[in-house]
Amino acid sequence: MKKGLAVTEIIVVVAILVILFAFTVPKFMTLVHKSQEGSTKHHLMRVRSAIAAYYGENQGTYPTDDLSCLVPQYLEKIPEARIPGYTPSAHVSTGNFEAAFTKAGGWAYVNDPADPRYGDFFVNSDKEDSYGKAWYTH
Repeated sequence: MKKGLAVTEIIVVVAILVILFAFTVPKFMTLVHKSQEGSTKHHLMRVRSAIAAYYGENQGTYPTDDLSCLVPQYLEKIPEARIPGYTPSAHVSTGNFEAAFTKAGGWAYVNDPADPRYGDFFVNSDKEDSYGKAWYTH
């Protein structure tokens, strides 16, 4: 009698492992994307809170730069936006809404006082999050 596993048994074990792997990887990737979304939404709220604090302390005016004026008094640094399909970025596109919303990832901030959306800060993407809501509407 031989000791060890036969080739057929090894093939069956490998096939089972491949099947299990095929089911777990997509679920894991979904969890990674949701984690990144949650982090980005948290950062979005932190920066919006910093903008609101700036607004309150500066006689009702919003920052007119790329939000670098918020660092370090209101924020330690501008955080990265992590959106699936984009490179993580802390870059803030600015201008009126059309100029700021480049859909290039990172952040967008409307710093033009003539724009009705003056003071808006949002994720610079026209894609949707995992719940089907457009990123720039958060």
